[in-house]
Amino acid sequence: MRAGAHILLLAANPIHRGILRKVLERPLELAPGEVYRVSPGGREVLYVAFVVEQWLQSAPQGSLVFDGGEAETAVTALAEGWSASVVHMLAREPLGFDELEDAVKLGAAEQLTREELEQLVATMEACEQIVGLPGPGDEPMYALTDWLRAGIAPLIASARLERRNPMEGMQPIDELDVEAGFRMALELVELPPQLSGTCRLGFNLDDEEGQPMTGVTAEIDQGRAVACRPGLELSADAWAAASATDWLDTVIEPDAKRVRTGGDAWLTKALVEALHQTLFGVRVRASEE
Repeated sequence: MRAGAHILLLAANPIHRGILRKVLERPLELAPGEVYRVSPGGREVLYVAFVVEQWLQSAPQGSLVFDGGEAETAVTALAEGWSASVVHMLAREPLGFDELEDAVKLGAAEQLTREELEQLVATMEACEQIVGLPGPGDEPMYALTDWLRAGIAPLIASARLERRNPMEGMQPIDELDVEAGFRMALELVELPPQLSGTCRLGFNLDDEEGQPMTGVTAEIDQGRAVACRPGLELSADAWAAASATDWLDTVIEPDAKRVRTGGDAWLTKALVEALHQTLFGVRVRASEE
């Protein structure tokens, strides 16, 4: 599975969540002097569960009960769509099924057969995470919904915990994850209408100074992101850069502020703050609300 998917499924599991909550309320004593308490990692799993619950409450079809079957299907579809790179490819542009199948073969951490991909696409469409748009022929062009884009928040929270407590089978964040994450978030961001310009968003995957950065260049026009291109364009009006850990902390926690910025200070400050506010400050509301 791709970065974030493992913890996402763990945190959304009602049995795991229930055990953590019970032990948080009352430490578990199995024998005299043998007491189990929730670790800092366990507390962060509960935080991830909270972010997942916020996302489920904003489902287009109405708030989903965390422990219900529809919620489980939605979270599983998000994790599987992310791991199969379906989300990554559709974050770039709408694609027909054959185009999507070819694209995910290049970036998937989890290879699917055509039948498995068809089932995953059908499930994601039924969950209103993707939508079929009229295409040039009889086949639809699949595109992400805003609700799925908002699903990058629980994936970010999960990826941070995986980075802090790596375990066997967990994958590190890679370039495709960075590109998809910024594309999904920037589609949701609203800035003051006076703001226009381009901004490089640099991401150091290794957390070490001096290492090459990956990232995207965002084009803002009157407060909305109108383009998000892979790569860091030197001609951009502004830039924001940080290690993977510092980006995750800054987007999740507004007081972290560990992202370095330069150029148009108003644009970078507003953009970094909006990424936090959009994903972790105010939930994306359901369309009928």
